[in-house]
Amino acid sequence: MSEISSDYDSAWKEALTTYFEAFLQFCFPQVHRDIDWSLGYENLDIELQELIRDSETGRRLADKLVKVYLNSSEVALVLIHVEVQGQTQSNFAERMYLYNHRLFDRYQQQVFSLAVLGDDDRNWRPDNYGYSRWGFESFLRFPTLKLLDYKSEDLETTTNPFAIIISAHLQTQITRGKAQERFQSKISLVRRLFESGYDGEKIRQLFRFIEWMMALPIELEQDFKQEVKRIQEEKKMPYLTSFEREGIAIGNLQATRSNVIDVLETRFETIGEDLAAKINQIEDLEWLRQLLKQAVLVGSVSDFEQLLSQQ
Repeated sequence: MSEISSDYDSAWKEALTTYFEAFLQFCFPQVHRDIDWSLGYENLDIELQELIRDSETGRRLADKLVKVYLNSSEVALVLIHVEVQGQTQSNFAERMYLYNHRLFDRYQQQVFSLAVLGDDDRNWRPDNYGYSRWGFESFLRFPTLKLLDYKSEDLETTTNPFAIIISAHLQTQITRGKAQERFQSKISLVRRLFESGYDGEKIRQLFRFIEWMMALPIELEQDFKQEVKRIQEEKKMPYLTSFEREGIAIGNLQATRSNVIDVLETRFETIGEDLAAKINQIEDLEWLRQLLKQAVLVGSVSDFEQLLSQQ
């Protein structure tokens, strides 16, 4: 069977946006306790993209910047780096250091960097970066969460929605190249969704994250649809219709198109109706994701149009 590439980045980005408070509560409880959630919080992702677009160290789509209010009445910025590729990066700690210092320089506020490592190397655990000479020292240490450290009981005995997301991430790694095992793991997670006590909207949201991460070969997709339908009938919870499931793919296209246009307009103010129309006609989701990365990095609208004409 053909292997389908999993979209970790989009799933994590969407999950952190939708369940930011639940993420901190489950993954960084001390941070969660120190925030005054009654005052709300503000996503600064567009500002983050603009600030780091010219960084030579690159950018992860799952990086997230959030403005929060502490119980001490202070304002702070929480910068979350999610390394979600199945490989280590030698410059990861340096990137943490660079982004933290750039953000402090721009906002003149406390910036707290948190790292989530979703790779499959148990021994790779970067948690600091610094240098010193002649009595000078510059140093950054950051909390690191290793997803591989979670035990199945930690993830199955909680109602926190982020446990489902982490489970999907880990199962995607474990079943890489094992289509039938991934099919069974994905069905188990969907069943767990319906037994969690979540309402219909939360089930639909979490199902979308599972779909992004646990991509199946086309040969197993129809079997998966039938099994989901059977589980819904068994549980008497018709939350996911065939139309809704197909709409997830359509929604991914529309959301990614909008993201490309939003980033370009944020950086260059206006891009013109013709370019927007061309972007909205693209049906290749993987190409759109590549264009989203380039929208952050290109030097001008004309450079982006030239890139678009190469496809």
